[in-house]
Amino acid sequence: MQAFAVSNKRKSMIIIMLFIGMTLSYIDKASINVAIIPIQKDLQLNSFESGLILSIFFFSYALMHPIGGWLTDKYGARKVLVFSVLAFSLFTALTSLAWSFASLLLLRFLFGIGEGSVFPASMRSISDYFPENERGRASSFFLSAQTFGGAIGSVAVGVLVVSLGWRYMFVSIGIIGVLIAWAFWVYLKSPEEQQIKKGNQNRTKVPYKMLFKTDNFWKIFYTKFFSNIVNWGMISWMPSYWVSKGLDLLSVSALMSIPYVASFLMFNVSGFILDKYMAGREKYLAVWGLISSSVFLYLMFNAASVAIGIMYMTFNAISIAFIGTSLYTMIIKYSGKELMGSVTGFVSFGGQIAGGISPVAIGFVLTIFNGSYIAASWFLIAAALAGALAAISIKNNIKEKNENVLIEQSFN
Repeated sequence: MQAFAVSNKRKSMIIIMLFIGMTLSYIDKASINVAIIPIQKDLQLNSFESGLILSIFFFSYALMHPIGGWLTDKYGARKVLVFSVLAFSLFTALTSLAWSFASLLLLRFLFGIGEGSVFPASMRSISDYFPENERGRASSFFLSAQTFGGAIGSVAVGVLVVSLGWRYMFVSIGIIGVLIAWAFWVYLKSPEEQQIKKGNQNRTKVPYKMLFKTDNFWKIFYTKFFSNIVNWGMISWMPSYWVSKGLDLLSVSALMSIPYVASFLMFNVSGFILDKYMAGREKYLAVWGLISSSVFLYLMFNAASVAIGIMYMTFNAISIAFIGTSLYTMIIKYSGKELMGSVTGFVSFGGQIAGGISPVAIGFVLTIFNGSYIAASWFLIAAALAGALAAISIKNNIKEKNENVLIEQSFN
């Protein structure tokens, strides 16, 4: 139960700011994928070095999620958000000064460290400022920033690279980030913040090891892991798949925006459904999303035409959108406040690890099966079904009324 009432106007401002912050972080992620083309030429990088530049971010980014969650629980969401946005914005701007492979590699690693705390701190902010019956809609709107940022990021960065060059593109995005960090510092501060701090001091201190001793923590962790195997597998390999079907790159780029738009809409629809109709039964939306994803994956890879295949790919993206909102809504509704940031960070860590595994695993499957995407499709279908099994095992959550309850009680 919240210790204070927050006006609708203020809640709207907070969630919009969090949405903007997450959108910027995804634009930053997209920037290197576009900029690597002129960077490779200017710094004389080979393909292996370019691949390392693209992948190094995910290692530090994944590592920082659980650390960022712990920092959020210890120091508060506002401080961690401001520091994280400021850090990754500065490292983005400093990327413009890269003069060699080693310097660029170091800056991208530091960029991942800087950005890794944004997600758990943002989710903790939603938990702090929104009552339980509004957290599904708030979290789903925040999560939809991923698809919004993905949809506009490549286009915006491409325009900046062409018009300003890759170095000034990084400087421009970095400046925007610094301004957003300033806005977080000024506008996320409120009279209620002291009440939140005081309420946190009055809560029972929960040993950090309790995070790993809860059944639902691991079930949610594995559900997120397997769902991200599907998600990142699709993101990384679908362009190549459609090119193998005879489409040109320009057509593929345009078609890939369709699932992003559909996902953006469904993220927000799922939040309404979770708050309005599925309180205490959120896991079933995740189960449905994973099972329907496995069905649409099968139909997509066996579609009679490209148009029908794109339709099934869009339905699959919609299914995946329901999964993430369900899992994070369960976390911010039912996990103990004392370790909520840490739970979010570790679950997200599992998702990022899957993001590093899935593209490589699919590439390996394609290699040993002579480029057969049918074999790759069964890998993704198996991951979706494994995620569904993990999700169905999650215990239905009933919110405890006692604010001082330990985290293992709050997951029962």
